[in-house]
Amino acid sequence: MDAFEDKLVDLDVTKAQREDRVLTLLHMLGADAADEVLERLDPTVTSLLRQRLAALSTTPPPVRKQRQVLDEFERFFQFAVSNKRTELRLHTEEEAEQAQAPEGVPLTGDPLVDLEKMNIYQLAGALEAEQPRTVALLLKVASPRRIAQILEHLPPEKREQIVREMSSDPRAPEIILRRIAMTTIERASSLPTEPRPKDDPVFRMVEILRATDKPNRRQILKALEERDPEQATQINQALYQFDDLLKMDDAQIQKVLARVDSTTLSTALFGADSRIVDKIMNNLSKRARASLQEELSFRKNVTGAQLKATRQLVTSAIAESEQETE
Repeated sequence: MDAFEDKLVDLDVTKAQREDRVLTLLHMLGADAADEVLERLDPTVTSLLRQRLAALSTTPPPVRKQRQVLDEFERFFQFAVSNKRTELRLHTEEEAEQAQAPEGVPLTGDPLVDLEKMNIYQLAGALEAEQPRTVALLLKVASPRRIAQILEHLPPEKREQIVREMSSDPRAPEIILRRIAMTTIERASSLPTEPRPKDDPVFRMVEILRATDKPNRRQILKALEERDPEQATQINQALYQFDDLLKMDDAQIQKVLARVDSTTLSTALFGADSRIVDKIMNNLSKRARASLQEELSFRKNVTGAQLKATRQLVTSAIAESEQETE
């Protein structure tokens, strides 16, 4: 850790800022990976870090900050694994051939494999919102056919930026790639399986409203409902996302759980971010938690259609519980 901190001194930031960024990175890695890191640190430091990480589990850092931290720490990833280049298996052309079906292809729960299986429109839609360097990192573990498919469905300017990043041969440990891939697959699962029309007004309005605070959001939606009820309904349905669970407090999570049955929940949690699974588990009774864990352990494959349908039900429950308080 001392050597790693020496590396961080190169950055023109204070010690408090460095610690904050390290904590953000550990939070992004998830509980299991963070525990592995913390076990290697000085016990006097570990206790304080665990307390601060616990606080982040209820109030996670903004997505923009997480992306900034990921970009800043990228040049240290290679150092963190003793300068050994991670060897990741590229998917074969034969495997890529199996990824053509738009729906109904079972996801495996392995995010690096599911990058090949995911509906291309959903995947491209999720990657369009990512930093070019992040996309370039993920494409390193995709088959040539899948890379070509993804780039074809991205805007020309974004495509050029990604290709430039790919030419610089970006690297990251597999654990980071898996975390990025898992988040991408989860986000993609909530997107349409058909191509989105260019300049889709519903999509644009959803993006605006998600960046608007709740009181003003409610006023805008009310005005839209008066002008175009049908469009307002479409916007309302797309406004909430499955990963909004990460931003909800315990009381809100419990309201959502009251609206979702266990079978739907266990399917929706297949391959989900471990932080979401932990938040759900922590808000269940001991008996319900044991039952859900058992259901999850028996689930081996979930089709894209099943995942989309069950997560949409959870998203609808999120919308209902959120609108009650708006």
